[in-house]
Amino acid sequence: MKRVGAFFVFAILVVAIVVIARAALLKPVAVSAPPAAPIALDDAGAVERFIAAIRIPTESQFGQPPDQAAMSKFRDQLQQSFPRVHATMQREVLPDGGLLFTWKGRDPSLAPVILMGHMDVVPVPSEALPLWKHQPYSGDTADGFIWGRGTLDDKIHVLSLLEAAETLIGRGFTPPRTILLAFGDDEENGGKFGAQKIVKLLRDRGVHPDFVVDEGGIIISGMIPGITRPLALIGIAEKGIVDVELTTTGVGGHSSAPPRHTAIGQLSAALARLEAHPFPSSITPAGREEYAAIAPYMPFSKRLVLANLWLFGPLLVHTGMKDHELAGSFHTTTAETMISGGFKSNALPPSAKAIVNFRILPGETAASVLDRVRNIVNDPAVSVSAPDVAETRDPSPISPIDSDGYRTLSTSIRQVFPDVIVSPFLLTAATDSSFYTALTPNVYRFLAVESDPSVLAMIHGLNERIAPEKYLKTVQFTAQMIQNIR
Repeated sequence: MKRVGAFFVFAILVVAIVVIARAALLKPVAVSAPPAAPIALDDAGAVERFIAAIRIPTESQFGQPPDQAAMSKFRDQLQQSFPRVHATMQREVLPDGGLLFTWKGRDPSLAPVILMGHMDVVPVPSEALPLWKHQPYSGDTADGFIWGRGTLDDKIHVLSLLEAAETLIGRGFTPPRTILLAFGDDEENGGKFGAQKIVKLLRDRGVHPDFVVDEGGIIISGMIPGITRPLALIGIAEKGIVDVELTTTGVGGHSSAPPRHTAIGQLSAALARLEAHPFPSSITPAGREEYAAIAPYMPFSKRLVLANLWLFGPLLVHTGMKDHELAGSFHTTTAETMISGGFKSNALPPSAKAIVNFRILPGETAASVLDRVRNIVNDPAVSVSAPDVAETRDPSPISPIDSDGYRTLSTSIRQVFPDVIVSPFLLTAATDSSFYTALTPNVYRFLAVESDPSVLAMIHGLNERIAPEKYLKTVQFTAQMIQNIR
């Protein structure tokens, strides 16, 4: 027994030494990226052009094609705002309203780069209008901000790309390789009219870009305890999405003689079972890349955990799952978002329906989610289906962090924002960029906006706004990134 006890103590000592040594030896990767000299911008003009774009309500209404009248007005505004871009680049308006610019490079033998964004915004419900301090399409400048839908998602991306290109063209700049600017018009509605049609056009033309950059990650401060510097997050993958429909039917009739379970009761029981059985959790490969990048900057106690995921991984997952803001990075999420049934208080409902939105973790698929839902519901009286095929996407492939595209992004970030920590991460939302993985494995998601966690609530929420100086910094970054494309 003494030998067993001694061996046990020795094993613990060895593990402790390994754990401490791995954390102690973890150092930040040295990257040479001297700060870039700011590019002279027409600051006042850039802000005016941005505001003019915000004032056009290019809303994507649920389940409807893009509003072509609003999109046409928006495209006309871009043409008026950026004459050099339109004179220099080939401009194509796709039949469904997507917009594609081709900025020819000096060397046509080089694969192009695609810089993309979307022109549409989420609607603002009428009941939410009184809660806006400044109306969502006012473009008001007040209290140090530009107010309006699209200031963060995603007209800022479209306008910063065009503003940077307009400025560089005015300076006589021509990119070494061709750059395509691709703007969808229904990203908020699934991208089937915009991004999917643009990708099909490029695929038919045999275009295989070197890399793609879309919206997604941002520069955020105060999000991760222990990280004292701003964190620039580059999305290297995104979760999939599927809307699962649950339906039940009832006998109808008068409410004075109800059956044991009405259609609504049966549906409610199925929904309760789904919430009671969340999907299993784990650390994804993209998550491991993120922890490797941020671990050297953490306090030693936290670095100890991140440097030794082989031992502390389950603890990290368990802790993360307690925070609903972080839990989506560890598992496929279950969000019961819509329910309907019944038509009168004294009448039994003939049917009931619910929509459950799942954001799918890499390693799972829409088909595997559907199978799991059926197994959990386990009720032949509840129909389970995923009828909206156009809105269904499997998780994207994980893009490499050793590519020219990732290096270009990370170098540009460090040049314009020298105090940040650059890290890959898994995007838990969905973007148009997932369609572009059909053209290249190098798809990255980043928008150079400095923010804090409070800003995240404005995206699709109330009082969306941005400080003018932060918008101009986004333009500065975009111009630097374009110049760094080789």
